[in-house]
This record gives sequence, C-alpha cells and structure tokens, in this order.
Amino acid sequence: MAKRTSIPKKVKEILRTEVGFGCPVRDCGNPYLEYHHFDPPVHITPHNNPDGMIALCAQHHKKADGSAYTNEQLHAFKKNKVHSKSVQGNLDWLRRDLLSVVGGNLFYETPIAVQIDGHNVVSFKRDSEGYQRLSVCMLSLLPEERIIIEENSWENIGEPLDLRTPPQGKELEATYNNGDYLYLKFSEVINEIDLQVKFNISPNVSTEFKFPITVVEINFAIGGTNISFSSEGIQAFGVSAKQSVISHCGVGFCLNYGIEWKQNPKWKLEKRYEVRPGNIIKVAFGK
Repeated sequence: MAKRTSIPKKVKEILRTEVGFGCPVRDCGNPYLEYHHFDPPVHITPHNNPDGMIALCAQHHKKADGSAYTNEQLHAFKKNKVHSKSVQGNLDWLRRDLLSVVGGNLFYETPIAVQIDGHNVVSFKRDSEGYQRLSVCMLSLLPEERIIIEENSWENIGEPLDLRTPPQGKELEATYNNGDYLYLKFSEVINEIDLQVKFNISPNVSTEFKFPITVVEINFAIGGTNISFSSEGIQAFGVSAKQSVISHCGVGFCLNYGIEWKQNPKWKLEKRYEVRPGNIIKVAFGK
C-alpha cells in the first residue's frame, strides 16, 4: 500500500489553529504538537485531510495511537472551542518579548539563540497570531535520530533515554544514551529587579527590555565533545563566555567548528523522496 505524502504546512497550520495552538486534551495545552490521523487511520487510507486529523502533544499522540480515545472523542476535541480559548489564554507567555539565556549570556529579541556550524540549534519565529514558535535541531556525532522541532511541530524524536514535556509546555528535556542532552525552561519575569535577582546581572543592562518578558533558559550538551551550555556558563573547545547582553541581533551565540554532524540520517533520507499513490516515487534531487 502506498504511503501518505508528508503533511503540508497549510494543513499543520489549520490543525494548530483549530486546537488553540495547544494540545486539546483537558488540562494539557502543551504547545509542541504532532499530527494524528484517525478518521480514517493512515495505515488504512493514506491521507492528509485535516477533517480526519488532530494536533496533539507527543504524549497524547502516543495514547491516541494506542486507541485511548474513540473517533467520537477526537472529533469532540477538535470542536471544543471553549477549551481552545482557554489554551490560548494559558499561552500568553508565548506572546511576550523573548529573552534567551544561553550559558549566562542574555539575548533579547534575538530569533536564533544558538547556531553551530550553520545549524540553528535553538531558534524562534513569531507567527501571524503573535506567538513565538520554537525550532530545535539537536546535533550529534552519532548517525542516530535526534530531536527536530520546526515552529512548534515535532518532526523527529529518535529514541531518547528520557523525554519530558509537561503540560503548558514550559519545559522540554531530552537525554540520549551517548550524553546528548537538551533542556529548555521557560519562565516569566515581571520587572527589571526580578530579572537582576534571578540571573545575577548588573543594574541598567535591561533598560530597553519591555516587561513582563518571557525568559527561556537553554541548556544542552553534545556527547563526545566538550560542548556544554548550562547555567554555569559555556564551554566549547576552549571558548567560554558569560554575562554578555545582546539585543535585537539576528544570531545570539554562534560557533563554527567545521564538524561533520551526523544526526538524523533516516529523517534526511525520508525528506529526499515521497511514495505517492500508485507506487510513484518522487525524489528530491540535489539535496
């Protein structure tokens, strides 16, 4: 049987908007979403029809795949506008100005927080609804699958030892066998004094910040290297940095080593071709 084609960006936008940009399961609201085919299931009829699909967080998507919800329940989730409005209200922290904290360095309203060898490891983009959308590209020296998030959509996960994404989406933590690690923590800072106390920065460095702001603390490590970004600072091949403050810059922390990063070989291969109805293969040459 032919496989479905990849989900078009427009379909993802429809499904995210439908659930209020967060997982529609009650008391969840996690903004990092996957896309579940349920009416009909994709293994029965390959399709990307939004009427038979729903946006869910990774945990509730797994439950849906395990038949934890009936089709009637999933259709009800899609139509629950009251919960959708509640989710949107709970995600107001994503509408505020964003301050990325990378190894003790502050990057205010900087869309690409961390870039290594041209890979945007952690970046953000504000959508038409005013929400900051997270993109993540974990790097690895191993030819294994690692996390890819594109504008709050899970594209790849691999097989982490542990993956934690609590409701409301203010934390994201992943650990892999070889020491690859990612931890993002979002919080809200009300005023300049609160910011100074929380991050031990000097007065007057944040005079142009528009409070309240959303702060994302970015921590990660790449197994087999000494690249480590944490609250203690940055260590990367002899480079260390802490307590710098940069505002409205295109890229925050940028490193270029020329390393041959090997993560996501299966995901990259799948992006090169699609199997369409009639067993027709479309290959993306030149990538």
